[in-house]
Amino acid sequence: MKYIKMLSLAALAAMALMAVVGATTASATVLCKNSSNTTTCSEDYASGTAIEGTITSGTTAVLETSGGTVLDTCTESTVKGNTETTGGSSATVKGDIKTLTWGSCTRTTNTLAVGSLEIHHTAGSDNGTLTATGTTEVTIDTIFGSCVYGTGTGLNLGTVVGGNPATLSINVGVPKISGNFACPATGIWTANYTVTSPKPLFVSAG
Repeated sequence: MKYIKMLSLAALAAMALMAVVGATTASATVLCKNSSNTTTCSEDYASGTAIEGTITSGTTAVLETSGGTVLDTCTESTVKGNTETTGGSSATVKGDIKTLTWGSCTRTTNTLAVGSLEIHHTAGSDNGTLTATGTTEVTIDTIFGSCVYGTGTGLNLGTVVGGNPATLSINVGVPKISGNFACPATGIWTANYTVTSPKPLFVSAG
């Protein structure tokens, strides 16, 4: 069977997991157990924290062309990973995606490779940007045959909104890595994830 490789992370993004537009620096980011929009973070999540998310109930992950042709939809997806750094006043939070799964899709969909992510705090909020720092690839059997899409390093995936639970809104163009001439050059991936663990979760400057 032929497949398309796309992401996430998500995530997923991430899916995903995933995941946060608006960051302007690579410093001053921690994941926090309390809202720090008006106060400082009183207790952060340390390196090694497991983070899990699922597609928000009642929503659908969509991969489509820039012209609006739908390539694939999924109503089930999970993303799991672990933070590799705690972050701090001069550092961001980094982590690896461990698993990214898909279900109830209109096309056969499987993750081939999982990458890594970095979160940057958005000033004046409990939110942040989720940026890919490693390549994630997902295969999809589409009407265009075998195509390859992935997240490449430096790609901003979407917005992490702090809360109890936190949410991840993915809206990103994922570039084609390889495939036949009929494969669109870019796939537009949109998805909404709910962070199921840890709860609560806020993005803070520290």
